[in-house]
Amino acid sequence: MLNTDLAKPEVDLTVCEYTDIPMHVSLATYEYTFDPWTNDSRYLYSHANMHTEIHELNVLMRSKIPWISVFFISAFSYAIMLVCFMVIFPIYRYEQYESLAFTFSCIFLVAFIHYMMCIICRYLITKNVILSVESKIKELNKKYKHEQIYFKLINFRGLGFRYLKFLPIFKKNIYFTLRVVYVYCKII
Repeated sequence: MLNTDLAKPEVDLTVCEYTDIPMHVSLATYEYTFDPWTNDSRYLYSHANMHTEIHELNVLMRSKIPWISVFFISAFSYAIMLVCFMVIFPIYRYEQYESLAFTFSCIFLVAFIHYMMCIICRYLITKNVILSVESKIKELNKKYKHEQIYFKLINFRGLGFRYLKFLPIFKKNIYFTLRVVYVYCKII
């Protein structure tokens, strides 16, 4: 007897692969860049299209960084806070240098306020960049739906902070990655 339930499925089964493209973020200089597309041999479609899409995402991220961000580089205020902190306590012991200690205390306070403003600015810029990338990813998913290519932005940093990233000084960290899921082969 033949089992009629074992007929050919209506939709072919597919094996999907993915490629992760890391986003390097330098919070000291407000740089957000994706690595270029690797010509992965498992990717069966045109590599030129993916090179173009990644390049457009990089241009989009650069366009979302305002020029005013040059005034909010936290490395300067952090360095000033560190110097003032190291100078205040040795000077504060001597009564003849109380006015100088007060001056350094005021400078420390201004640098601390600037540092907090930098964190807020970093948060707002990162949020603006990531939201624009996510909206572009939605457009890409609609554009490549027929080819069964899907894009997703993955956040690597935990603690529940999606947009607030903390500054490792002058180092490009990978906070996000763009996952491109595509069909590798079909099982008929």
